[in-house]
Amino acid sequence: MTTIQPIGAHVSSSGGIWTAVERGAALEAEAIQIFGSAPQTWRKTNHTPAAFERFRLARAESSLRAVWLHCPYLPNLAHEDDEMWEKSIDCVVNALTVADGAGADGVVLHTGSHRGKGIDAVLPRVAAAIERIMEAAPGNALLALENAAGQGGTIGKSFEELGAIFRAVATPRLAVCLDTCHAYAGGYDIAHPEGMQAMLEEADREVGLDRLAVIHANDSKMEFGSTRDRHENIGDGHIGSEGFRNILATPELQRLPMLLEVPGLDGKGPDFENVRRLKQLRDEVRTT
Repeated sequence: MTTIQPIGAHVSSSGGIWTAVERGAALEAEAIQIFGSAPQTWRKTNHTPAAFERFRLARAESSLRAVWLHCPYLPNLAHEDDEMWEKSIDCVVNALTVADGAGADGVVLHTGSHRGKGIDAVLPRVAAAIERIMEAAPGNALLALENAAGQGGTIGKSFEELGAIFRAVATPRLAVCLDTCHAYAGGYDIAHPEGMQAMLEEADREVGLDRLAVIHANDSKMEFGSTRDRHENIGDGHIGSEGFRNILATPELQRLPMLLEVPGLDGKGPDFENVRRLKQLRDEVRTT
């Protein structure tokens, strides 16, 4: 019997990291993503061993099949300033340390920006940072580099860019998080089978399909190829319900957890309705 692809969402861990499990259950999520510390600050959250134990116990008693952390947004592994580069490395190491303590599958990271210089100009800096991170981070949690929409010189607009990083750093802990909104805005027409196939062929050639570890399931407010990172609720954007049927029907992606990072119908983030929509589309695909 085919394993049903887990669908879930990014949820808050306010009040204690273990509280995220209950919030996920309220959404009927089969997988969750959380921040291990505040996303817009360098300050680390001091998770105690007891907090990690409560999280692990809550997860064990839940039906969650995947747990991911999202690294704060501040790190830039290509930063020219040494102090900021060191802070970026330390931030990612901390996120992986929290992931190890919580027993999470991995950490999703926005690699940073080449600031218009191109990947070749910053590749040595990025590779050296990742090597430092892997040396310092405990455990086996994956570090999943997220593909980017491309606005502002963000690294990872193409799998060719990601592939350059993977070829420069030899570690089995490096993976890819596929963001559907970013891919569509970045020029991959994943809403249609031909565009999806073209993206998968490039991904396989550049990083290997086995390195795809998790999906951020987000519709796009902006049109195809806009390079603008603007998430929309499932079915309400330019990818649309039919586009997500195509994504869910893609065999190469059906082993990967899908995590919502959408505005929510109430504007407060992923909600039960978006989880329901994605599950309904999954069920439709499985019965056709």
